[in-house]
Amino acid sequence: MRVLPIALIVCLAAWSGACAKARAHTEVPLPVLTPPEAPKRNIESYPDEPVPTVEPLSIDAALASPPPRPAARTPAPRPEPPKAEPARSEPAPAAAAPPALTLKPAPGTENKTQASIRDLMARAQKDLQRVQYAALDADGRAQYDTARRFIDQAEEAMKSGNLAFAGKLADKAATLALVLIR
Repeated sequence: MRVLPIALIVCLAAWSGACAKARAHTEVPLPVLTPPEAPKRNIESYPDEPVPTVEPLSIDAALASPPPRPAARTPAPRPEPPKAEPARSEPAPAAAAPPALTLKPAPGTENKTQASIRDLMARAQKDLQRVQYAALDADGRAQYDTARRFIDQAEEAMKSGNLAFAGKLADKAATLALVLIR
């Protein structure tokens, strides 16, 4: 009776091993890939240019004396500087004034422009006061310092009368300060 269970176990082991490894494996044929033909090329032909011919030198010509040098040129005479004329009683025409380096707003709008620039600077200052400097990372601190410098530079530009530059600096400071609060 002991033989039957052992035979049964051997048969089951053989049967399960045979089924587990049998797989249907078929090779899928791959399509043949052929590259497309190269596009037609338009090649323009140019007429052949004639090649200049060089006459070979004979040994006698090579041993002959070199060609004579041209005569040395004499330097051209230098013009004399103009003589100083006696002072005239007429004033010399005024040279054109150099262009202004600062942009100024239209007359009558300077006060309004200054007020709007000061408003921008005050808003930037107020936003910067709301920022906790110690809580900022390195980039945030750099932006904070840059906004402070923009405000200082805008003040200097206002004092020098360059309102356009002051306006741009104040706008940059306000933008940086607004980004820092968010």
